[in-house]
Amino acid sequence: MDRRTFFVDVLLPIPLPGVFTYRVPYDLNDSIAPGMRVVVQFGQKKIYTGLVKRIHEVPPVAHQIKYILSILDLAPIVNEKQLAFWDWIAEYYLCYPGEVMNAALPSALKLASETKIVLAPDFDRDYTQLNDREFLIVEALELQKVITITDASRIVDMAKVIPLIKTLIEKGVVLTQEELTERYRPKLVTYIRLKGELHENEELLGEEFNKLSSRAFKQLELLIRFVSLSRCFTTLEREVTREELLKDFKNGIALLKALLEKGILETYKKEVSRLHEAVAEMSATQIELTDIQQTALDEIKDAFTAKDTVLLHGITGSGKTEIYTRLIEETISQGKQVLYLLPEIALTSQIITRLRKYFGPKVGIYHSKYNEQERVEIWNRVLIGNFQNDFQQYSVVLGARSALFLPFENLGLIIIDEEHDSSYKQMDPAPRYHARDAAIMLAHMHGAQTLLGSATPSIESFYNTREGKYALVELTKRYGGMLLPEVQCVNIKEATKRKEMASHFSNYLIENIKLAIQNKEQVILFQNRRGFSLRIECDSCNWMPQCVNCDVTLIYHKKENHLRCHYCGYTTRIPEKCPECNNTSLKMKGFGTEKVEEELQLMLPGTIIERMDLDTTRNKSAHQRIISDFENKKIDILVGTQMVTKGLDFDNVSLVGILNADNMISYPDFRSFERSFQLIAQVSGRAGRRNKRGKVIIQTHNPEHAVIQYVMANDYDAMYNSQILERRNFKYPPFYRIVKLTLQHKEEDTLNKAASELARILRISFGKRILGPEFPSVSRVRNNYLKNILIKFERSSNLIVMKEKLRNSCNEFVMMSEFKQIRIIIDVDPV
Repeated sequence: MDRRTFFVDVLLPIPLPGVFTYRVPYDLNDSIAPGMRVVVQFGQKKIYTGLVKRIHEVPPVAHQIKYILSILDLAPIVNEKQLAFWDWIAEYYLCYPGEVMNAALPSALKLASETKIVLAPDFDRDYTQLNDREFLIVEALELQKVITITDASRIVDMAKVIPLIKTLIEKGVVLTQEELTERYRPKLVTYIRLKGELHENEELLGEEFNKLSSRAFKQLELLIRFVSLSRCFTTLEREVTREELLKDFKNGIALLKALLEKGILETYKKEVSRLHEAVAEMSATQIELTDIQQTALDEIKDAFTAKDTVLLHGITGSGKTEIYTRLIEETISQGKQVLYLLPEIALTSQIITRLRKYFGPKVGIYHSKYNEQERVEIWNRVLIGNFQNDFQQYSVVLGARSALFLPFENLGLIIIDEEHDSSYKQMDPAPRYHARDAAIMLAHMHGAQTLLGSATPSIESFYNTREGKYALVELTKRYGGMLLPEVQCVNIKEATKRKEMASHFSNYLIENIKLAIQNKEQVILFQNRRGFSLRIECDSCNWMPQCVNCDVTLIYHKKENHLRCHYCGYTTRIPEKCPECNNTSLKMKGFGTEKVEEELQLMLPGTIIERMDLDTTRNKSAHQRIISDFENKKIDILVGTQMVTKGLDFDNVSLVGILNADNMISYPDFRSFERSFQLIAQVSGRAGRRNKRGKVIIQTHNPEHAVIQYVMANDYDAMYNSQILERRNFKYPPFYRIVKLTLQHKEEDTLNKAASELARILRISFGKRILGPEFPSVSRVRNNYLKNILIKFERSSNLIVMKEKLRNSCNEFVMMSEFKQIRIIIDVDPV
């Protein structure tokens, strides 16, 4: 045993700066390594799971050192590249390393909070080994079964009770409850097999058959079922689970018990996957590319020799996925891993089916709809060198932004599809990272290549190609020579005057929907608002019901028949009359996807209509079910929010209708022009994929608006040129960086004073670069008032120096006693 004194720097999942140093007990010296989880005491009463970042022999001088309590892993679960990546995220996005750890690790790999204690199951009740205080804790546990660290502290009248608990753990008297309930546990299934020589000798098994046939015929039937299911003594022999053997077999449990007692059968446990993966049959043929796709692929590979990041600007339906697949094939043939990022969970179900046709079980999915146990299993399948089971190692991982944090050892390629999408930005809680930008840094750390793909690239990414930072490859024609859809506008202002509107649908749109349905084709309708009605308004005094917690109007949801806040979830019933003037005439204003669905069912009886928005896709399989039904032509019309705009590929969609293009364009944000173009162009691209040219109908009050004109002309370059000029003139990205500070407090007056004071402090360091403080458009959320301060500084500025100035200013502010309750949220590169 190594008798040197080691110390470890431990990262804890808490919002505090830096790491915490603990001493390693001598008996653990040979077992510990960076990247392993350890259990440590933090403060007087809390126990956390931390990650070992560094092992050294330098004792801290400022405080009394504590020992780590235990090591949770046999091998590291996090590698050095991950830890370096976490450090970069914490530094760039101005958050704490512990917050990054909290976001990165699946929750089943973390133990936290105030720990509870239970008696160890194998404690033999030998009280002679206990001192008085230890006996008091055991006595309390025998009465209450479970107690907290706080309870234990009170029972023995000791402030520092952790050493006493540690002694009880070492004596095998107690366990922490996390060890029993919160750690990841492999899923074990009971299997049945023939015992001993019976498995090898068919004659011996025949003798057992004869014995049972004379006096235990039901047991014989169960044994015959086992032999039939297992196909033993054949080349097709397979394992049989206890559940499978006993299914629908009367008195099966008792009969199986008898066969086990007679030594004919035996049980054994085996770890099985929690992931229900429907693996498509692998295709034997290589991916066939058109000449245009092959040229683009060759250009990408040539570009990778000079640049690590390439932007593939391919119009909708140009076949970018086939090019991605060829690049994946080449990368994994070199023994490297691939990360394929998508902005929405909804997209993974379509893409995974395609990829598994080529790569089978080497492809995995990772996103937030998986439960915590499933996420740990995926984590272990990515971890190279994890030999805890016989599961297929993942060479390709498809996922949303959280997949960035998986333990890749040998990344060769990162694909970021729909790279323009704002869903790649994490909003709350910290770290508020942008997955696209973070992925480029992760690829750099691995020496890997990054491919950005989009039909409507973000202005920042396209600017980087113009500046020579990224390479640019373009696909300007649709796969198979298909034409882009015909885009037409309906002026709903004029249509309303001429009485050519049926509710929110123009007559022209309804006629085209009917024609598509008549031709056995499908339709997608886009309305970027969920719910039934955007608001209810009094006809007399214009009163509107407001959320009690937020400064927003409540949205009417007809299915639940209530008003709901989309910020905090508050719900209330529909008022019978206006509380201000007692008027009973309350009108619904505006419309969401729920109302569109209902009105279409009235207008087009017999048509199968489905809705795809946040309300209908809350469970894990909802996305896949809707998309699968639409692909299999079980749905005629799909009504949706922006979920339907992102990269989905349906063969039979001939018509796309955009019901109201104006609410996107008029949003007060410097990116609204760009986002409106991207959304409308993306949803338009869902039309006319395989057999015939599609049609897109855009309903708008302002058909002459530049965004509409650029979409109709499919002119991305014109949109880019107009916006890049505005960005340069008004000092916005990509020419300037933005950091947004949001202050929160329950009292509006306190918040106003605090925001003014922080702005004053910031102006000392940043001068005219400070904008605000100002209330955002929604100035109160969950009973907290909000105020924003923007910092805009030149790209040429030293980013490290600027962030250090910002940290110092914020530290000076939080030291003021009157503002200690103010919460500051820092968002670097807000979207």
